[in-house]
Amino acid sequence: MKKYDIVLFDLDGTLSESGEGILDCVRLVFKETGRPLPDEKTIQSFIGPPMYESLKRCGFDHDAAEEGVEIYKKNFIKSGIYKNKVYDGIFEVLDSLKAAGVKLGVASTKYQKFTDRIIAMLKLDSYFEVVGGSTSLTGETPNEPKPRHNKVDVMNYVIDSLRESDNDRIVMIGDTKFDADGAAKVGVDFIGCLFGYGTKEEMEEHYTIGKPIFVGNPSEITEIILGGTKS
Repeated sequence: MKKYDIVLFDLDGTLSESGEGILDCVRLVFKETGRPLPDEKTIQSFIGPPMYESLKRCGFDHDAAEEGVEIYKKNFIKSGIYKNKVYDGIFEVLDSLKAAGVKLGVASTKYQKFTDRIIAMLKLDSYFEVVGGSTSLTGETPNEPKPRHNKVDVMNYVIDSLRESDNDRIVMIGDTKFDADGAAKVGVDFIGCLFGYGTKEEMEEHYTIGKPIFVGNPSEITEIILGGTKS
């Protein structure tokens, strides 16, 4: 008997191995704006949060961050988006969950248009009832009734779109502290993917409402959702 009715997946580092394309484009932002490249740990931290927020964290003011986002977008569409591949075992996981009647959604802070395009490019679109991403590449509020800028915004959007279950029947699957933090703030269970880009320690620290469940490979996700326990 399945443990959850609704399962949300992060994209980068959870469904797809995308780090090479993202980080190549981040480096081009610094090169094209004439700024010194940060250390590798800082560069790696760009995987997960919205690009605008990451640039601001690196000292870009609002105008410079907006320029950086445009540079990133230009290069990502040109080349970075194609350096993306589905992790081995993910299709089998999604097949099993869908066959069991689990409702599946994507909750990513990647820009919505990029998220939609990647999900379709990787032939994952038939599995997900809702694909949620950020509605703005910057921190500005677009002309929408419910703008989405962070993981909590996106998760709430996807859950509201799928809602037929209480929070204890919903789980977020991700690989970074941002996913863990979002799950904690929304109030749902969290499965941390150790094959992604974050660390176990960060995910444990940011999932403040309980103990995360960790998986070392995608097949373990199926076991937890359909045949494991929530301990």
